[in-house]
Amino acid sequence: MKPTRRIAAAAVAAAVWTLWTLAAVGQATLTITFEAMDPHIGQAFALRVVERPSGREVARFAIPEIAATTFDLEVADLALGASYRIDFYADLSGNGRYDAPPIDHAWRLEVADIQGDTTLSFAHTTEFIDIAWPPAFDGMIGENEYAARMIDPETAMAVHWQHDGSMLYVGLEAPGTGWLSIGFEPERRMQGANIVIASIDDGVLTIEDHYGHTQTSHRRDDVDHVVQAAGSESDGRSTVEFAIPLDSEDDQDKALEPGTEVVIILAYHRSNDGLTARHSERSTTTIRLEN
Repeated sequence: MKPTRRIAAAAVAAAVWTLWTLAAVGQATLTITFEAMDPHIGQAFALRVVERPSGREVARFAIPEIAATTFDLEVADLALGASYRIDFYADLSGNGRYDAPPIDHAWRLEVADIQGDTTLSFAHTTEFIDIAWPPAFDGMIGENEYAARMIDPETAMAVHWQHDGSMLYVGLEAPGTGWLSIGFEPERRMQGANIVIASIDDGVLTIEDHYGHTQTSHRRDDVDHVVQAAGSESDGRSTVEFAIPLDSEDDQDKALEPGTEVVIILAYHRSNDGLTARHSERSTTTIRLEN
């Protein structure tokens, strides 16, 4: 697993833009110039950079307020030859979280096949797009950070989730310091389920993509489709956040459909970080993937 890189800064927009490249070796820096941002001065601003086609977030920026009509934002260490999606929004409502336009104003830029240091210029526009802003991958889950939440009465595990039509974002909390897991759409018991299992040992996250091999056993997938993840332990509880495709097009995974009820398996171990240790608690329940 490549860890999520996080950079502190902030800003974004989209519509009229120019693109040019300069010579670089190995890695590139993307500079985004925002112009005519007068309607959002004094409002919070956030931006994220997503690698295409993997969907992996490589940078996230947040600033408490836009201070000037024109400003620059630099994103360093982008891979040469890679393509990126840039999502950003201004918190027009002032409630401290993302809401789909027109409540907040949001935009998207694309940059393909970066060959060196690159500059984008964006001038404010009223052509907004719903960017389905996801939670930050930091191993901590704040109040209302995810669109949906449930607490399983049998295991006392908390499940947080939301999706953007292509990626499912999940936060898991378990009342223990051992491994924890969630499985999606089992056929019988755990057979056929797409299972994500994780542990945090001395601050190091281990997370694996498994499938239900039989009713009572699971194996690691041939291809790992966990796009990125983070985890932490505190006060005897474990927290893991991760992203997976709704449909990886892998026979060992189950395609998940927005607008449907999804059967899930929850399990954890109170103290053992070994991913093959038998669970302390287990249950089967459902969540709904809203459209």
